[in-house]
Amino acid sequence: MKPLTKDFRHLSRPEKIKQLKDHGWIKEESEQILLNNSEIDKELLENLIENVIGQGTLPVGVLPEIIVEDKAYAVPMMVEEPSVVAAASFGSKLFNKSGGLKVVQSDNIKLGQIVFDNVTDTAQLSKDILNLESDIRQVADQVYPSILKRGGGYRKIETDEFPEEGMLSLKVHIDTRDAMGANIINTILEGIAHYLETQLSNTNILMSILSNYSTTSVIRIEGKIAISDLEKDEVSGAEVAHRMERASVLAHIDPYRAVTHNKGVMNGISSVVLASGNDTRSVEAGAHAYASKDGQYRSLTTWKYDSDNQFLVGTIELPLTLGIIGGSIDLLPISKVTLDLLGVKTAQELAHIVAAVGLAQNFSACRALVSEGIQQGHMNLHYKSLAIKIGAKGSEIQLITEALKSMDKPNLEAAQGLLYEMRNN
Repeated sequence: MKPLTKDFRHLSRPEKIKQLKDHGWIKEESEQILLNNSEIDKELLENLIENVIGQGTLPVGVLPEIIVEDKAYAVPMMVEEPSVVAAASFGSKLFNKSGGLKVVQSDNIKLGQIVFDNVTDTAQLSKDILNLESDIRQVADQVYPSILKRGGGYRKIETDEFPEEGMLSLKVHIDTRDAMGANIINTILEGIAHYLETQLSNTNILMSILSNYSTTSVIRIEGKIAISDLEKDEVSGAEVAHRMERASVLAHIDPYRAVTHNKGVMNGISSVVLASGNDTRSVEAGAHAYASKDGQYRSLTTWKYDSDNQFLVGTIELPLTLGIIGGSIDLLPISKVTLDLLGVKTAQELAHIVAAVGLAQNFSACRALVSEGIQQGHMNLHYKSLAIKIGAKGSEIQLITEALKSMDKPNLEAAQGLLYEMRNN
């Protein structure tokens, strides 16, 4: 695959798609899906969800290049919010200049729960269950033998006791390999639950269900950016790095800042997750729970100024349970294009990319915040939206956007006046 050209963002949509195909990033089938804006098949649509009345679409943009573990990726991002793709692209560009992002930790075990209620002695029940572990493993293997052929399946069990409430949660660790895994996990849980009901007396199983909080699937990505690349107008790179480190401290200690900080992280993460056909709600819930793992809501990323080596070092850590097969991934046209474009071989590789994009996104947002103020960038996008709203076309959009920047009252009425003058002079 050839790198995308530096003028990629200035190309028309068909030209962008053509370059992706010509440079070897996507196959012809994906090219046609993108060119035709392929919708979900009507019959499939009727069977995906209930009470179908139509379908909506979101724009899909491309982050031209992000290097993760020495491999370059072009990353699709499905999102309605302006500046998200641009911010992730800018952050990635600076990380790439310093060698790209590295995987520090990569776990891929999912969790399911079998919950016992009305337990009189949680400690004894825990002991009884753990004594049956070898049998539980056999049951799990028999219930879903096909996952064993792919190297996955049951891994281990552990218990969480809640004696005051009379509850015990049996956590089952399962490797679903490259599948999203909901059906695999729930099927194995049901098999184990049925077995335990036959082996344990006076037990009341309340539920058996996967957990979207997989602390056993934590991804940790790290990258660095040269201080010389951080300079912004009159602000030195060292000052930007110092201010970003302090902003990182704030996001760690202040939940009010941490929530907004992490929202920016999830701008990048959820955009890629959505494009890939994975479950954004699951990823969001797990990420925010992890941000609160020590009892206070904190940032998912950290930024540190390495003054000795003259780098800003960024780290992101969160649980990610993704798939490249199963669920809606195999059914939705855009998810097929996404996986074709990314060229990932495993779900874990996809998770690495997703986390890396989240870190790149967060870098750009924090840098803007501590150097120029986030409002400046947002207002530029607001002016562009005004131009589009009043019906400006082609080059008119950029001309009106630039003109609004220098006006005292750059509102809708002013934009309409500019467009009228353009078309009548």
